Amino acid sequence: MLRRKRKWDKSFLILGLIVAIVLASVILGFLQLRTDLLTESLKKGKPVALLFAVDSDRDYRFFEVFLYHPQTRRGAVLFIPGNVGLIIESLKKVDRLDVLYRYGSIAALKAKVEQITGLSIPFYVELREQDVVSLVDLLGGLELFIPNPVEAARGESKVLLPSGSVVLDGDKIRDYIAYQDPLEPETDWVGRKQKFLQSLLKGLGESELVLQPSPFAALRRLASTNMGARSLSAFIRELAKLESEKLIFQRVLGNVRTVDGKDLLFPHFDGQLLKEIVKQTVETIASAEPASEEQLSVALEVLNGTPVPGLARRAASVFQSYGYEVVSVGNADNSEYLNTVVLDRKGRLEAAQKAAELIRCQRVYSRLAEGGDRTIDVTVILGKDFDGRYIKR
Repeated sequence: MLRRKRKWDKSFLILGLIVAIVLASVILGFLQLRTDLLTESLKKGKPVALLFAVDSDRDYRFFEVFLYHPQTRRGAVLFIPGNVGLIIESLKKVDRLDVLYRYGSIAALKAKVEQITGLSIPFYVELREQDVVSLVDLLGGLELFIPNPVEAARGESKVLLPSGSVVLDGDKIRDYIAYQDPLEPETDWVGRKQKFLQSLLKGLGESELVLQPSPFAALRRLASTNMGARSLSAFIRELAKLESEKLIFQRVLGNVRTVDGKDLLFPHFDGQLLKEIVKQTVETIASAEPASEEQLSVALEVLNGTPVPGLARRAASVFQSYGYEVVSVGNADNSEYLNTVVLDRKGRLEAAQKAAELIRCQRVYSRLAEGGDRTIDVTVILGKDFDGRYIKR
């Protein structure tokens, strides 16, 4: 009986080894295929999307989606704040997006970002605060333009940043993305995060040393990513081709409401506008003919010609989402406009028509300004046919 038991044990051991080898082969094959997805996408000229997560246990956490098209070498950055409000199924309640995130456990958050943007995001890169410092120092610093000198407090320490075109080391970059000025407009706060990623991508692409064995090994230790060594190397080489100075910047826009004591940002129109913006951005970076500087620098005035309060502000958010500069928001000369009109104020009728298309307005006219604010290119006067997003037919 004892000999039979030993013989059975040996057979069981051999069978277990066979099963383990088969499983290991399957997993290895899957991981090899997974890590090669980016390389194959770049070779085939297909657009790629990566989720960057920057984490600090102390006082900030934010996420950015980087979109890149290898055929046009154009890219975009979509900023996603941690306080985006949505239904968290696992908690069975509405809460912040970043409650789904823990460093090293990004799957649930990535899936939710895919859901709200309508994107497929195969790859991610996670960076903790200290990783950012070390990575920037590994690259020899990052170049940024700071319009005004900064002197601000962060906890018990003071943040001091010079103005102009400067190269910042890791500690200064950490201060740049982390400090919060209560008087700073939200657009500037978001803009600093986007410019950080822009500078980081540029720095990686221009570095002559980062792909050498020792620095590359250090890079892989600093950044938590599901890209394998081959894909990460291919990605960095591709960044050398990126037209980083022409990145398109987008962000999640919405209304802030307090839920259970938390200030949550709910995307406009139940998130439909965000998906439209993302879709348009993907189409833009895929276009071989980028928009001219003249097309990109259209200054809008949005006026409310109805008795509905806040309508001009909502419309302004729509235009801002598409990259327009809204320089003025206010009331029209009366509140009885039945139909929305878009006015060309500087002889740029085509620019006015393109702005009108975003809200499906067909009433576009030239009314050149004879005085007043000469900085306004296009005036939008909202009528009662505007539902907050489109003109009602």
